[in-house]
Amino acid sequence: MLIKQSKTDALNHELGYIMNSTDVLLKNIKAIKRSLNKVNQIVVAILMTLLILDVWLGVLDRYWLRLQLVWVEEMARYIMIWAILMAVPCCTANREHMGLEFVTKHFPEKVKSALKLLIGVLTVSFFAYIAYLGIAFTEKGASQLSTVFGMPMAYAYAAIPVTFGLSAVQAFLNLLDDALSLSNGPDKNPLAPQEENI
Repeated sequence: MLIKQSKTDALNHELGYIMNSTDVLLKNIKAIKRSLNKVNQIVVAILMTLLILDVWLGVLDRYWLRLQLVWVEEMARYIMIWAILMAVPCCTANREHMGLEFVTKHFPEKVKSALKLLIGVLTVSFFAYIAYLGIAFTEKGASQLSTVFGMPMAYAYAAIPVTFGLSAVQAFLNLLDDALSLSNGPDKNPLAPQEENI
């Protein structure tokens, strides 16, 4: 009886250690995701500020300064491309991408959880594939020059592999978060239905 009790205690201790390790891992994943997203948001804010200043300079130049600055429009175009695409990883980190929930809300919880993980794998794969294709696109842009600046278009095209690569990382962190949360049980599972306070 004593041996059986000590084996049970050892098993409970081991399970508790695994659960604590999973909790620590979940916290680390969330911290990495938060930090990466914060840096990404700061970059988007800087780019949007530069875009606003650039457009205002163009307006001032056209109606008041009359310096005929030809580079303002092209710079606005490239800043806007980077700013818009840099917002994609922010949306991915916060799970703000578009979803069709009217079908899945009728499924049982186990099916919903499995479907959520499958969609997570597909999302990571999609973003990684687009990033991979973007590398070849960027390499082709190295031989093309922009109209006004004469810079290689690779600088503009690099937004595709960089932003979709970051999106793949954020989607992968979301996938790990979901998988580890499921292994912790329904009480710590963010995919489980939440009680609404009405």
